[in-house]
Amino acid sequence: MKVNRYDIMLLVIFVKKDKIYLVSFIVLLLDQMIKFIITKNMQVLESIAVIPNFFQIHYIQNEGAAWGILNNQTFILILIGALALILLNRYLQKEATFTKVSVLGYGLLMGGMMGNLIDRILHNHVIDYLDFHIFGYNFPVFNLADIGIVIGIFLLLYEMIRSELHEHRSRKRKS
Repeated sequence: MKVNRYDIMLLVIFVKKDKIYLVSFIVLLLDQMIKFIITKNMQVLESIAVIPNFFQIHYIQNEGAAWGILNNQTFILILIGALALILLNRYLQKEATFTKVSVLGYGLLMGGMMGNLIDRILHNHVIDYLDFHIFGYNFPVFNLADIGIVIGIFLLLYEMIRSELHEHRSRKRKS
């Protein structure tokens, strides 16, 4: 059997996409494991001070999105989350090139989205537990899935900006 460069290129693309799904699975698994531990060992609204006046584990059931947006609109949030995951997956299937940063970014984003979507489907709310008080501001309670989503988005934005700057510099050198 003869292997050409296109076969090798397809294998590399598959391996990179495979890594995206691996990162997603790890984020999803950790997220769901932590949420399971929280729900089995704490009561809703119970808090455990980890670093007094700075960080506590505070178990809440969030029936909305970030900062209470679309509160009690679980069906709409499930629909939005499922649609976003389908569109993201389709994009990943069509995209040919991924950097290490974009692999990590897409993996974190997808894993976080799946973690919160599973909560909404199974429980009709998202299980949040990380509570920070920073400089007198009580930041909204969040979870590992939220961290994956935010860091994933920042990594993808960073990669887009870096890519645009690289292309701009390349065009400038050619002219």
